[in-house]
Amino acid sequence: MERPAHLVVGLVKKPHGLQGEVLVYPATDEPETVFVPGRVLAVLERDGRATGREIVIERARAYQRAWLLRLEGVGTREPIDALREKYLGLKTEEARPLEPGEFYHHELVGLRVETEDGRAVGAVAEVIEAPQGLILSVTGEGKQHLVPFVSRVVRRVDREAGVMVIAPPEGLLEV
Repeated sequence: MERPAHLVVGLVKKPHGLQGEVLVYPATDEPETVFVPGRVLAVLERDGRATGREIVIERARAYQRAWLLRLEGVGTREPIDALREKYLGLKTEEARPLEPGEFYHHELVGLRVETEDGRAVGAVAEVIEAPQGLILSVTGEGKQHLVPFVSRVVRRVDREAGVMVIAPPEGLLEV
């Protein structure tokens, strides 16, 4: 799988106040290390394509479950309207190195999924963030399976071989 140029770190929602702040929903576990003054982020379309535009964070602060960003060169609400519903992306090479057992969502999508005894289940079509944790949507043979991304179910992820081995609890693949 081709490595993306940017990792999505936030979704721009709307202007906030009259001084050019923008409300951003974070799409990262570490917004306090991503949304820092001086950080350059790419503006991405909803499908992940780069727009060619970049923004620079002047100021950032947590606000309820979101973040308020003040952008360099933006002093009014109007320029922020053009950013509504766009993603903000961090250059992949600027992301922190992952610890063993950590994965970016894009690394999981497309992996072949098989059981410990070698039975093909399908391929990861989507990674869903649910309140209880990550859920993998695995599609194969005309079926969709929702597989919890937890160690008792997902036994091994081999990025190089493009395969994920699971130990599904009884009934998970029969639904």
